[in-house]
Amino acid sequence: MKKTLLTIALSALAFSSTAFADEAKKPLSFSEIQTIRIMAGGVVGNALAKTMERPHLGLLANRSLICNDLAGGIGGTLTVNKADSVLTFESVKDKPEIAPAVARLLPADGIYFAFGGEWKKEENMALLEAALEQLAEHNYKGSVIFHVTTWAQKQPQEIAARNARVAKYFETANLRAVALDLNKKEAMINKVSFDGKDYKLQVAATAPLRDDLVALFKRQ
Repeated sequence: MKKTLLTIALSALAFSSTAFADEAKKPLSFSEIQTIRIMAGGVVGNALAKTMERPHLGLLANRSLICNDLAGGIGGTLTVNKADSVLTFESVKDKPEIAPAVARLLPADGIYFAFGGEWKKEENMALLEAALEQLAEHNYKGSVIFHVTTWAQKQPQEIAARNARVAKYFETANLRAVALDLNKKEAMINKVSFDGKDYKLQVAATAPLRDDLVALFKRQ
């Protein structure tokens, strides 16, 4: 009898472990993908609220659901947590929209680039390159902040490698890049320096990631 009970218990434990593993590997639904962006945006917005001395933030994203979810999380959290903050948001779908959008963002103390989402990397890079050329033309002195996907895909790095004007601007620009460390359960805003050849990153601020957000990220 004891042996039977033990066998049943072990079988139940094995079933439970298998079910948990299956759930951990379950593909994300589109709504869960949106949830990640909303929550991650909240983490970034909270970090920016704590670190921006002059809290006027410009947000530039492509016109995709995912990137706009992210922008909403960033902007909503920033403005709720910092009463004197100002938010200017622009979403673009093609290159002709870039110049007027950037012109409206230039008064901001920092401009956050969120180019990823459902769009192809090449499509995002075309918009980002046009935006960075505008910043170079105006010699923008505020913070230029790249989202996790934008930086991790090496969008700005590849643009600078082929565009001498952008590369020259990067040498003196106030660059920032957001990164994630899922093992440490934290997001980082890195200060980026560029000497014309290599990029060096130094952590400027960190923010904790919730366990449920980390779990969603690990299923990607």
